[in-house]
Amino acid sequence: MKKRVLPLLLAVCLTVSLLAVPAGAAFASAFSDVSDPATATAIESLRLMDVLDGYGDGTFRPSGSLTRAQFCKMAVYAMCQSSELGKYRVVTIFPDVKPAYWAASYINLAAKGKQIIAGYPDGRFYPDRTITAGQAVSILVRLLGYTVDEVGGIFPDSYLAQAATVELIDGLSLSGGAVLTRGQAARLFLNLLRCD
Repeated sequence: MKKRVLPLLLAVCLTVSLLAVPAGAAFASAFSDVSDPATATAIESLRLMDVLDGYGDGTFRPSGSLTRAQFCKMAVYAMCQSSELGKYRVVTIFPDVKPAYWAASYINLAAKGKQIIAGYPDGRFYPDRTITAGQAVSILVRLLGYTVDEVGGIFPDSYLAQAATVELIDGLSLSGGAVLTRGQAARLFLNLLRCD
């Protein structure tokens, strides 16, 4: 039951937010450096939902990378869970994510509150490391309600296979160990709406 409720809640939240997307947004980008129509649609949709934003110079930098902390923040906003952040501001789950760290509440909510992220075997999270496609996809597969037992134990291959099955990675060519770009992240989050 839990596996069905979270995706439904996510779909409703994202769908309601997408109603504000202007008609021309599917073909134009608010950012000067985004020319791919599919990426522009994903970025604009998620920008309007406050899941992500560009830079002050009018660019989005779609080929730029994201940190693990930045991706956690995006996941929290995509789940419409930002109202719960206050509960996780003073919690220390990972020794390298102290309460004073800018993304501590996002990371703690994703780890303890929603259980969609995990740290490394040494108990640390390494929030400032770039996130790989495999790590990002595994977070989103967990966000959809799938457990390790359902997905299989081979990381990241099992998660990428499950993501392909539910169409989370449609239109993307991802390698598990490759750095996830900002443009790819936008496309992944928008694909959540279409997932089974």
